[in-house]
Amino acid sequence: FENEEGELIQSGQPNIEGIARMWIINYEMREYHQGRINIGTKGFFMEGSMKTADCEVIEIVDLMKNKINEEN
Repeated sequence: FENEEGELIQSGQPNIEGIARMWIINYEMREYHQGRINIGTKGFFMEGSMKTADCEVIEIVDLMKNKINEEN
């Protein structure tokens, strides 16, 4: 989650509403998300099978790049 200045919150409780950065850490799920995530997509943050928050995509950064096969 980000604070009001757009910096990542390192510890503590985030606000009830705000902005969070999300990463696809399971490479096998990358293609699944590439086909479903767009600006405005609404969904849920999940902890296992439990929905913990409503969310809406406001920005997409590098999701369509294949990080494993690209040279940096």
